Amino acid sequence: MAGVLAAVAGAAACGTESGTASGVPPASGAPSGGPSPAPTIASPTPNPSTACSADGVSLSMDRPDAAMGLRATWVELRNCGTRPYRLNGYPALRVLDENRQPFDVRTVKGTRQIKDAGPKPVIVEPGKAARIGIVWRNLVTESAIPAVNGSYLEVRPAPGRPVLVVPANGPLDLGNTGRLETTAWTPVP
Repeated sequence: MAGVLAAVAGAAACGTESGTASGVPPASGAPSGGPSPAPTIASPTPNPSTACSADGVSLSMDRPDAAMGLRATWVELRNCGTRPYRLNGYPALRVLDENRQPFDVRTVKGTRQIKDAGPKPVIVEPGKAARIGIVWRNLVTESAIPAVNGSYLEVRPAPGRPVLVVPANGPLDLGNTGRLETTAWTPVP
């Protein structure tokens, strides 16, 4: 895949609940005034996860990139079917343990950590792909609260669409923040 999506480290506020990200810095790869290095999401070896579903799509997840406790990665949806697949906005996500049981994690629509264009209609033609970026912090602040270390990510690409499960390509180690941020679907360049 062409391009590198740069994550901006050092920001304390990480997203919005409304599904739009305000004050999103451009994806320049340069830190935004903070001393922390910015993780980048490139295109390392994806982890193929699901065969072509009955809906005609498959998922894969890149290995997370980490810097100073901030984690970021791509989740790619590929149209392996014969008809266009329509997306618009943010997926519904759940982090699952090794037994595919959900953790108590809140998904935030939008993030200031990586560029998020916000919800827009995306048509994924056969053989093409769309992706989301997911971001989290590995932060443990409460010793009495168990840390999340997910093994799978459950993805509902759009309302009314079947749920797909992708194995994590590296730990989904959210600590005990209980927070996972996502960008909206965008076409893969």
